[in-house]
Amino acid sequence: MTLEIREATTADVDAVLALWDADADPGRAVIDEPEALHRLLAAPSGTLLLAESDRHLVGTIIAGWDSWRGNLYRLVVAGDQRRRGVARALVAEAERRLRQSGCPRITALVHVGLEQAPKFWTAAGYVHDEPTGRFVRNLS
Repeated sequence: MTLEIREATTADVDAVLALWDADADPGRAVIDEPEALHRLLAAPSGTLLLAESDRHLVGTIIAGWDSWRGNLYRLVVAGDQRRRGVARALVAEAERRLRQSGCPRITALVHVGLEQAPKFWTAAGYVHDEPTGRFVRNLS
């Protein structure tokens, strides 16, 4: 499998949303909308990276940077492409880009209820920061 990782463009929005609908966390509280992706793509503080194999979208990750800490989220790999190194390649590229921006520390937003997710992040060198909680509020 030849894997290419690149930044998303507005032309990728429909394919990204289709991947997320098919293979992202099934219990997510907010449904992704094209407008949200367009805002992300226009923002200077984050990037949406895509993994493609034979020109087919097989994975995504969002790398955000607020000049203080880096954030990784929306690591999604197509179900039939898992356990082939796609997620590791996406994380490595996101880390490389964040490091290049001067990022000293990264937080990964992980759905700990998905059996393989915590295992993957631990294997990738991340530590579960149990004392730090996350409080969320939907504004819509």
